[in-house]
Amino acid sequence: MSSDPVRADIGDSLAIEVKGLTRSFGAVSALDGVDLEIARGTVFGLLGPNGAGKTTTVRILNGVLEATAVECLRVLGHDLPRDAAAVRPLVGVQTDTSLYDRMSALDNLVLFGRLYGATRGAARGKAEALLAMFGLTDRAGDRAGTFSKGMRQKLLLARALVGDPELVYLDEPTAGLDPEASHELMVHIRTMSERDHTTFFIASHRLDEMEEVCSQVAVLVDGRIRECGSPAEVARRAVPRVLVRVAPAPDAMVRPEVLRGLPGVVDTSVQQDGSVLLEAAGSSDVPRIVKAVAALPVDLLGVGEEPPTLAEAYLTLVGATDMVRGGGS
Repeated sequence: MSSDPVRADIGDSLAIEVKGLTRSFGAVSALDGVDLEIARGTVFGLLGPNGAGKTTTVRILNGVLEATAVECLRVLGHDLPRDAAAVRPLVGVQTDTSLYDRMSALDNLVLFGRLYGATRGAARGKAEALLAMFGLTDRAGDRAGTFSKGMRQKLLLARALVGDPELVYLDEPTAGLDPEASHELMVHIRTMSERDHTTFFIASHRLDEMEEVCSQVAVLVDGRIRECGSPAEVARRAVPRVLVRVAPAPDAMVRPEVLRGLPGVVDTSVQQDGSVLLEAAGSSDVPRIVKAVAALPVDLLGVGEEPPTLAEAYLTLVGATDMVRGGGS
């Protein structure tokens, strides 16, 4: 623990603290100076294309892999790799290899609960509660090897939670789940974060789900963090363009050239649904643009600023700029 009381207080409030994390595999640099601070109780999303370094990051934070170089690496107040043995009982990890296919779903969870130190009765009670939470009670006695991909994914998630961990690492947790099951899982994650102060570290490509559930996200590209913050903050910084959406009534028509001539408007783009996106010169121009549009002799369904999305920010940061909204007409 740091001798600096201010630094110590900050460290106690953080689930994960990383500074200058580097990892190389031979001549290949997987991580290059990664910095992260994740508060306890946060639902954190690590986003990035395949090969960006997400899995390497999780393996280092979980104590499975050592960093090539790092200035600070603390998880739940423990220094890694020195205190890896102390961290493991406090952490749950979802991996594809953490189930015994010949054992029943219930027996799998009871076994792992016992390995976390729970009594047989407590482990069984926790296992049954998790099976109920994920809708698997009627399959509790079936072998894990007979489960479909979606059901197996639910069981893997239950296995990650069976030890009541303070920190949970999830890798593409909704893969194989239908939209309803994915939404239910996101609700469970948000509830556990708020109610139990559990920290979740999620590596995922499901940008809409990450925007819905995460209080903090980071975009990792080529081993470096390009942006980090709340989904809204990341979107604002990565996509500085300010847009206003004008939605005319079904029988109304709004002429783009008229909108383009309004003060503060620099471009317009007609959308497939008939609405028009106006690009504003800056955020300060939005109120007068909205007021000017509302004063036009056209029936409108609505007019207002269109905030950038996390998906748009991600595409911008990974270089897929041709897929980001905008473009004049």
